[in-house]
Amino acid sequence: MSCQAECAGTQVDSADGEEVEAQGCADPAHGSIEPGPSLTSVSLANADPKVKYPKPQTFTFHDCDQKVLVLNKRTLIAVHKKPNIHPETFYVLAARTSSADDKENLVFLAVSKGELCLCCEMDKKKGQPVLQLKEQKLSWLSNSVTKDVKGFTFYRRDRGSRHALESADHKGWFISTRHENEAVRMTDKLGGEEFTDFKFMEVSNTPTSPREVSE
Repeated sequence: MSCQAECAGTQVDSADGEEVEAQGCADPAHGSIEPGPSLTSVSLANADPKVKYPKPQTFTFHDCDQKVLVLNKRTLIAVHKKPNIHPETFYVLAARTSSADDKENLVFLAVSKGELCLCCEMDKKKGQPVLQLKEQKLSWLSNSVTKDVKGFTFYRRDRGSRHALESADHKGWFISTRHENEAVRMTDKLGGEEFTDFKFMEVSNTPTSPREVSE
């Protein structure tokens, strides 16, 4: 998927001095990507199954158009990275399922200190899957083998130094960004103006909500 730096600044107020370098990116359908620095492993699917509530890993997500994701009134928005922009922290937790087909790297994704979980479900009016943020505890999802949580699960697809996030409930639909200040969405059209490959930047010393770890 080609990277196009065509957007201007943003209006979101926050503070973060982290600098993000421009990265090349290729169409996921071709499987090639410009070499980049290695990432910290996100192999959460291999976590100890005896741990009832494993601690999620925390990251900020950067697309290959130098945009980051921020939370604005319970909606994820893509904006260009600037010194005054504070990217939203994503909590990434292994999704353990009983299905033999789901032994790949399945994860749950949450924001707002783990209080809002990303969910992909069908919008009957639009006739296609959409991305939503739902009030749900990560601990509940991680202990939900007998519950239907497929809408909350995503395949973490490796794209070289980046990762694509595909809905487990709606195969072929990926979390995507497009233009600046637009909401993050689901798409089944890879390449062009759709950015579906993200660089996971690890975040340390992140606060954990008491609700997230409570039973």
